[in-house]
Amino acid sequence: MGKKLGGILLLVCLGASVAVGTCLLLLQTNRKENGEVSTSVAIEESKKEPIPDPVATEAKMKIMYAGTTFWGRRTNQLARASKLGVKYPFSKINTLHRENYDAWIGGLECPLVQKENNAHNYAEESSIFKFNCDPDYLLEAKKYFTAFLLGNNHTDNQGGGVGLTETRKHLDDAGIQYFGTPKYTWVVESELERDTKEATNCGIIVLPLNVTYDNGKTNKIQMPFGFCSAHGVFGIPGQDYIDNMKTYATYVPTIAMPHMGAEYQPSHDQLRQNLYRQMIDVGVDAVIADHPHWVQDAEAYKNKLIVYSMGNFMFDQYDGVEYSRSAAIEANAIVNVDSVDFDKWNKLGADCLKDKKTCFENVKNAKLPKVSITWKYDFHATTSAGDCITRLSSQSEQNSVAQRLRWSAIPAAMKVDDK
Repeated sequence: MGKKLGGILLLVCLGASVAVGTCLLLLQTNRKENGEVSTSVAIEESKKEPIPDPVATEAKMKIMYAGTTFWGRRTNQLARASKLGVKYPFSKINTLHRENYDAWIGGLECPLVQKENNAHNYAEESSIFKFNCDPDYLLEAKKYFTAFLLGNNHTDNQGGGVGLTETRKHLDDAGIQYFGTPKYTWVVESELERDTKEATNCGIIVLPLNVTYDNGKTNKIQMPFGFCSAHGVFGIPGQDYIDNMKTYATYVPTIAMPHMGAEYQPSHDQLRQNLYRQMIDVGVDAVIADHPHWVQDAEAYKNKLIVYSMGNFMFDQYDGVEYSRSAAIEANAIVNVDSVDFDKWNKLGADCLKDKKTCFENVKNAKLPKVSITWKYDFHATTSAGDCITRLSSQSEQNSVAQRLRWSAIPAAMKVDDK
């Protein structure tokens, strides 16, 4: 009887111990759920260092600027007769290694208006220089070009504002950005033919900036940049052009891409020098120009690059080597990452891609410090000689274009380090 009672008592005690342990466990779980922890656990957790946000250590980007670009007239005739079709003028462009660049910016010297059966009036295009580029070439162009300049003397050739509206629609559909307008200098007969009221010579172009952080990770930031046209083929751009450039350059790194200058000349004139230097004076980071259809010289002014004419990047003129070559300008951006809020800039850039109309106002209202960039440059001579197919030139032509640009006079600090 005593042994049996002792066993019962033992079982009761064991059961009580289990119950107490269970209660304690449930109590501890309940305390944790209510945010209560033991003193020792709280002390241990307080010793843990918070994980800091990653800090940007490097930000850079590589752009290529392409000269006069156009796939109408003889280029279109050769392309349509070829098995390559719209791929024809781009079929050797891989010699310029697009994969090494974050963006290409080109000067599109024609509207994009859809004609029935892609019909062209070649006599009109050749005699009175009334251009059109078929929109279906954008299937290839969008593989290379990030944005096009529209501020020149041919983007109004298909009904002025009517053709420009269609051009912008085709570019939007292709995912190619654009900037600039010819509206300040061409004479029209009706308001319908005028460019839209919203079109100005400057606009925001969003470019991918490669940011590296101290944790080894990288990210592509959608960074807003200012790009400005200055169409002055039929006159000198007014003060409003310059004032607009100054406004953009106050908030974002800004590039001027004028379309003007004496055609078929190897060097710039005094008028262009005065005007382009004025653009630098109001704050633009560089002046990269076209229109003369020949490569012209370049200079460093206040440690900023001015290229007076890049020449013909994709064009059908062939009256000798001068007409079929260009200097494609490589621009390497090295950002001073100190105090740059890349997350906020990235959001602004993403918003700009969604809504162009409110873009610049949003950038201004954000009141972020302007991003500081060191630019380094190189060039690559191209040719489309004879067959209207753009490609990298020979080494001898590289040397010839270097002489025309007077590249040896550009300070070493502004050039890409020797390869």
